[in-house]
Amino acid sequence: MIKKLLQGAFIGISMILPGLSAGTVIIILGFYRRFIDDLAAVKLKAYLPVFAGVGAGIFAGAFTINYLLEHYGIVIISFLFGMLLGSVPSVIVKPERQNLSPWPFLLGIAGFVLTWFFVADPNRTFAVLPEIGFFRFLIGGTLSSATMLLPGVSGSAVLIILSIYDEVIHALSHWQLLKLTFFSAGFLIGLFGLARLLSALYRRYKVASSFLLAGLIIGSTRVLLPEQLSLTFFIFAVLGTATVIYFTRSHFRRQD
Repeated sequence: MIKKLLQGAFIGISMILPGLSAGTVIIILGFYRRFIDDLAAVKLKAYLPVFAGVGAGIFAGAFTINYLLEHYGIVIISFLFGMLLGSVPSVIVKPERQNLSPWPFLLGIAGFVLTWFFVADPNRTFAVLPEIGFFRFLIGGTLSSATMLLPGVSGSAVLIILSIYDEVIHALSHWQLLKLTFFSAGFLIGLFGLARLLSALYRRYKVASSFLLAGLIIGSTRVLLPEQLSLTFFIFAVLGTATVIYFTRSHFRRQD
């Protein structure tokens, strides 16, 4: 019981931190394939302690990050920036054959251009998600949960790409129940409705999808760039990158 609670807390914290993939963490913990199969079959009773730990990890992480953002903004933003960059190597899937077609590279470039010059542009004149009530929380929850189970892909990174990460953290840390209800509803839709389909598509087009995701992640780092770079930014960005590489290093060696 205690072991499962701690496993869940580790997964929950990884869901809050951009750059750490819940899918990768579950692989490290050793039950990824079994969990995906049980999730598709809705056999969840054995995972109730894990889910309790996930909830505790999410809220503990959200309160911590919100406090750090309010009091040590440049430090935590720099760290998150580094975490995003550090996740890129674990996202990219190396092709089995030596001759790689240009399509994965083109998709990666397209993903970078889309997020860097349009989605993450601070001067953009449109919203990534429409400002219609709580619809943005519903969609954000759906997309983040559907992608978080892909090894190497961070659900929080998706929220940054969609430009709602800080809003979700604020809602979690301030108990904004209506927003959390819509986000949770979207989370469940993505988890039970899209995760299996997305996982199947990812496996079929693994290399091309991984390059596209890497491009999206790299481009989204523009959101976290400060107006003026400083030594503090570089130091904590490097620490963030090193943290992700340390925790995901087994992703390159271990398959469940």
